[in-house]
Amino acid sequence: MSNRKFCVRVSWVAIAAIAALAMFPSLMPVCAAGAPQEAAKPANAAPARVAAAPVPWTILIYGAADNNADGPIFEWLADVRHAVADDPGLNLVLFVDRAKGYSTSAEPLGEEFTGGRLYLVHEKSAERLAGGDEFPEMKLDAECETDSADPATLRKFLRFGKAHFPAKHTGLIIYSHASGITMCPDVESGRDMGIAELTAATEDEDTVAWTALELCNMGGIEIAYQWRPGNGGFSTEVLVAIPNAGPPLDWDRVFGRVHTPGSAAAKGRGDVVDPAQLSPREFGRIAVEEGEKGRRAAFERRPQARDHLAHEAAAAYDLTAVESVKQAVDAFAVELARGGAAARDALLALRGTVPPAAGTTPLMNYVGEELDRGRPFVDLQDLLKRAGDCDALDAATRATTKPAMAALAKFMIASFGMDGYAGFEPGRNGVFVVFPRCDGSKVAALSAGPRAWSSYAWYSPNPFRDGKTLEGDLSWCRDGATAGDGKVENWFELLDAWYDPENGGDGGANGWRW
Repeated sequence: MSNRKFCVRVSWVAIAAIAALAMFPSLMPVCAAGAPQEAAKPANAAPARVAAAPVPWTILIYGAADNNADGPIFEWLADVRHAVADDPGLNLVLFVDRAKGYSTSAEPLGEEFTGGRLYLVHEKSAERLAGGDEFPEMKLDAECETDSADPATLRKFLRFGKAHFPAKHTGLIIYSHASGITMCPDVESGRDMGIAELTAATEDEDTVAWTALELCNMGGIEIAYQWRPGNGGFSTEVLVAIPNAGPPLDWDRVFGRVHTPGSAAAKGRGDVVDPAQLSPREFGRIAVEEGEKGRRAAFERRPQARDHLAHEAAAAYDLTAVESVKQAVDAFAVELARGGAAARDALLALRGTVPPAAGTTPLMNYVGEELDRGRPFVDLQDLLKRAGDCDALDAATRATTKPAMAALAKFMIASFGMDGYAGFEPGRNGVFVVFPRCDGSKVAALSAGPRAWSSYAWYSPNPFRDGKTLEGDLSWCRDGATAGDGKVENWFELLDAWYDPENGGDGGANGWRW
């Protein structure tokens, strides 16, 4: 399986972004040029907007493109704005943070600039916006160097969009790079945004109905649980995500399905949904359906890219159901812990390695050769199903897999996986869980595995340390566990007990005493 390494970390982006674009141009979004666009209004044309009349949907696009996504984001946006076609049922509001030295195109928004701006986007024009009280540094008569890796920037955008463009449903699309560990790398600031860091920097009011992540490797159960409704910070009812690394879904197809009856774009189509009747769940389902159609069409159209396209997947998750998945997976972990070394060895044998040992088939995973190199993202349904059929595990452990798979089926709204994922079941597979294979205390080289448990400091319930955003504070790892009681109580503590078994007073390799 090929892996798109340009998606993973800001340090890589800063060092090798231009080389990646040269080597892998087919992996960046490929979109139609779209219709000629009118220039944006002059910078001093209008004061901060008064709130518009409510509409069925406002879509907020967070373009964290202060990296080599500057340029490709505008090709992607051209498809989105053409498909939305100024439908009266939708607002399209854009925050974009551009980088220096990556793209010099002035056409998409009417003029060249670097730094951050806000726009109300139409099919053939874009109106620059002042940020008002919610985003005061965004002015019409001055440029602003924003840090799109700072979760406070996303918080301001959410509050601005909801205040000035009210809607029955607010949706969020984040377009940038990610690794499943962090997201939205910013070359100017030299940092990226942590998954739990977004929760910590936001409040209950920073919730949306629907979120789509145009980011690599973000289809993880830990991420879904972190952003579940009621967590005290940013949350979303429905999450659309890609578990693997790859190009964007075909959003022209997705938004082509959402049009007000009687509009020009709706004429002659029998498959459109009125945005006034569109629920977040249905929007998630449409995104997956049209995403699969786009992938399969690309597979037929681009034979030179079939190796990449064969390992594409996407899913829509109901985050109101993720707590049941968490509880069921933790119950599975508790039984595995009771099984001792025999259960550990059996599950590790199921997990497998890359390349696989003779006569074995590794679990379905979304990172290919990186499975033992720091991002061990295995398909949760495949893990549970194979554990339930594993005679090396006792009956009590096998029994816990059934309620876990039942909870997962309720959580999964829709999913697809291309043919490179043998046995992929739509609506069941399509979300990963972190499952490393660790060996001793020595950190293995990045080109080999397994790595040491201490190298997974980011996968932890510990609070952030030394200002770092990579290390811990994940609700999935913390909830259900009591530090220092000597009991394995959740999935994270199972891994900690296996790979840091001495459980000393200092918490051992990762500072957590189970």
